[in-house]
Amino acid sequence: GFLCSFFQTSAFVRSDKPKLFRGLQIKYVRGSDPVLKLLDDSGNIAEELSILKWNTDSVEEFLSEKLERI
Repeated sequence: GFLCSFFQTSAFVRSDKPKLFRGLQIKYVRGSDPVLKLLDDSGNIAEELSILKWNTDSVEEFLSEKLERI
């Protein structure tokens, strides 16, 4: 699954779109740049991507490739 750290004002997070992806968790980290963390089956971080310059469509497209939609 994925663990997303986002700015609280992110349009993606404020929309209903995160609910459409199975295995996606949103975590708010004050003062942190937005990142996507790919977790392995044990829940350890396998990969971390900075998405500071990504727009909502880019985030949704990336997650569509990686996660199952509900």
